[in-house]
Amino acid sequence: MISLAIVLVCCVLQTTGIKPPTYFPNLPMGEYKLKFKAVFPCESTERHKLQYNTYLSKKSVNEFELKGNLTYFVPFDDSISININMASKGSIGGWKDNAHVYTTPNACSKMKFLFGDSWKVYVKGFNFSDTECPMKPGTYVATGIDVDKMTNTNFPKTFFYGEYKMAFTFTSSKGEKLGCTVLVLDILRPWEN
Repeated sequence: MISLAIVLVCCVLQTTGIKPPTYFPNLPMGEYKLKFKAVFPCESTERHKLQYNTYLSKKSVNEFELKGNLTYFVPFDDSISININMASKGSIGGWKDNAHVYTTPNACSKMKFLFGDSWKVYVKGFNFSDTECPMKPGTYVATGIDVDKMTNTNFPKTFFYGEYKMAFTFTSSKGEKLGCTVLVLDILRPWEN
């Protein structure tokens, strides 16, 4: 009797053109889309050997470009280590450091791997002479890289939703801090704005 009622309801909904409501689960993690909010140096880059002087520029209401310059006084290669420290935005404001931490040697190769297909967009946008590691010393200028073209990466395909501040810190094999940059972004459910 119940199954007959379900079949009748489905038939009525299908013939009248009324669609049942779409279900959007409110889970704490899952597939996501990125919304970039800011890029800036961690601190003054004056003494850094790897200087990241970049920022986001608003192209239109919903479009942003990455602009600025990278100045390398030493090669960006696999002798450098990288630490990515993600702080999550608290429910009452403020940042909670060390929400996710990733530290690894071989910074150039790991960045290339993590960026995935976006690595070519990044390298081309900053006018590097080569897409392979190591990146030679010099000044590289980006006049506008569309950040929407930098979302095809090898970062995990599912993640915890929320607002994050990612600090990328680069250190030499001797422990010297070479450079640091911050990326602020929202990790949103696929249907959120």
